Amino acid sequence: MTTLYYLVRKHASKPDAEDAMDQVLRHFQIGNLEAVEWQEARRLPLADFEDAVVATVAKATESVFIITRNVNDFAGSPVPAIAPADFLSQLTTAV
Repeated sequence: MTTLYYLVRKHASKPDAEDAMDQVLRHFQIGNLEAVEWQEARRLPLADFEDAVVATVAKATESVFIITRNVNDFAGSPVPAIAPADFLSQLTTAV
């Protein structure tokens, strides 16, 4: 879905990309997310749709963190992002 969105948005427009997603979601169940969660990802205040999907999957799976080198990209995420080094530091402290 993220590749579909990316390609349509790149070659057409954001509304066209969203329409393409809606059409696919009317006919198919995609991955681990329900259609409503794909829609939720679109509404997150994140610049990158793929990041929004990661954040939505993290929320749906009740993840504690999103471990990423691009913490700032997840500022609007419902699940906090943490840098790999910070995660390892917390993990070491917890053990």
